[in-house]
Amino acid sequence: MLKITGFLAQWCAAASAIFLAVASGSTAVAADYFAGKTIRMVVGGSPNSGYALYGQLAVQHLGRFIPGNPSVVVSYSPGASGVIAMNNLYGVAPRDGTVVGVAMQDLASLQVLGVKGIRFNATKFNYIGRVTANVPVHMVWHTAPAQSIDDLRTYEIVTGASSINGTHADLPRAQNALLGMKWKIVAGYREFNERHVAMERGEIQAAVTAATLFNEQLKPWLEHGKVRILVQYADFRHPLFADVPAIVDIAATEEARRVFKFLVSLSTVGRSYLAPPGVPGKIVAILRNAFTAMINDPAFKADAAKRGADLLPMSGEQLAAYVAGIVRTPSDIIRKTNEVIAAR
Repeated sequence: MLKITGFLAQWCAAASAIFLAVASGSTAVAADYFAGKTIRMVVGGSPNSGYALYGQLAVQHLGRFIPGNPSVVVSYSPGASGVIAMNNLYGVAPRDGTVVGVAMQDLASLQVLGVKGIRFNATKFNYIGRVTANVPVHMVWHTAPAQSIDDLRTYEIVTGASSINGTHADLPRAQNALLGMKWKIVAGYREFNERHVAMERGEIQAAVTAATLFNEQLKPWLEHGKVRILVQYADFRHPLFADVPAIVDIAATEEARRVFKFLVSLSTVGRSYLAPPGVPGKIVAILRNAFTAMINDPAFKADAAKRGADLLPMSGEQLAAYVAGIVRTPSDIIRKTNEVIAAR
């Protein structure tokens, strides 16, 4: 588990000060409002999904920090990779703070790409806060001829993907088009464990996986030199891999950098909480204050560590601004993005 140090400690300290100042004037109102109520935490996936992990953490801890101590229960709403849950939160859920959700990490980018079935405007949700980013990293097996990012321009490397679309395929395909890499994408490895086993067997030479898995599950691979991390798919560097370039670091042109920044924006949104549009500002403030207190709570951090949950928090205000930036991505960058990720 990551220790909360550096910029993360500074953010937590500042957020705590704000929380204490605001809470002193709103506690009585909040207690009257939420006392005896139940907050439903909507998860747009199965109980075993990554989203569910952070929904379950909120169920265990968030209510303790909301004056009035409402119950928090999880409600699973799988379907269309989370789109159904987001649509319902946006258009159907009560706008009184009693229904919140774990945000679909690509809700903004899919909206901009015009994916069918989306009936929400990502900028109108009320963002409560991000628990952690969800950073994928691209690893190669130790026997692969490419052991650096530059080697990928010389050697063809077979990388496993869950399907012909999505991060596992889109990012390598975009690198081939924009950076001259030689990734060969083989789809059909739907679960991350399948890709890991395929690497060990020599079926593939590389795979994309979550940075957080190197906290524990895949840590021995790094320690014993079984894999090397070549690049991380985010617009910042995950603390676990501070020496590994983010994809935006290696973009050769401003256009390429902006394409990659858009493609990896879902990593920054990560595992976040949101409320429907139209929730009164005072209620949103109560939920944001509770989120900040939860993130700083030793019992919460201990539970997160026990469950293997990463902690890289972002405030609701910062997250809302980030989402708005994604939605404002210029049309020429979106056209270029669609061009370079098109299956060939």
